[in-house]
Amino acid sequence: MKHLILFIIYLAGIVISSLGLAMIIKSGLGVGPGDSVAVGISMHLPVSVGTVLIISFIILLLINARIERKRPVYESILPIVVRGWTLDIFLYNVLPEGYDLWWSQWLVFTLGLLAMGAGIALYLRTPFPRIPLDHFMMIVNKRTNQSKSSVRIFAESGLALVGYLLGAPVGIGTLIVALSTGPVIQMFFVLFRPLIKLWGIHEREKML
Repeated sequence: MKHLILFIIYLAGIVISSLGLAMIIKSGLGVGPGDSVAVGISMHLPVSVGTVLIISFIILLLINARIERKRPVYESILPIVVRGWTLDIFLYNVLPEGYDLWWSQWLVFTLGLLAMGAGIALYLRTPFPRIPLDHFMMIVNKRTNQSKSSVRIFAESGLALVGYLLGAPVGIGTLIVALSTGPVIQMFFVLFRPLIKLWGIHEREKML
């Protein structure tokens, strides 16, 4: 029963983070750094943003295995598919096409940023496989002894540049996401610690 509840929390975190990503994209203030690459590619190919994410995450899954010199974490295919599938649902079927008023754009963007950070932190607090991008961040975090915030800022700044070169709508929101996602995840990661302790899971990760 304990593991079932944890698995539900795990899936909920992924879905919430997908909703946050979709809200940021729909706000019109600029797509998130990681999403800018997927959006840029989808602008040149007849595929959805979620499909591009699924393909790119599977490639990153293999890269992570190479870095760690371990077998690929094929279990991560589940969160990969859930992330891509739910992102497409929110983008193309749930959220409205655009927001004309400036305050509504910033409201949707801010709520999206918080939802994305909370969702990622929530599912990272469970013992199940991580989405390859987040796993990559954790690998770099451990190997460099840098905080999750610093690693995230550096990685997403690089992704934003690639997205811009691909022609994705990179704007002020992209910069804010690049600089704020790490701290937001870190904040919720700490806040969710008591929740995980309820299930008897003791993490040894260094909180910086």
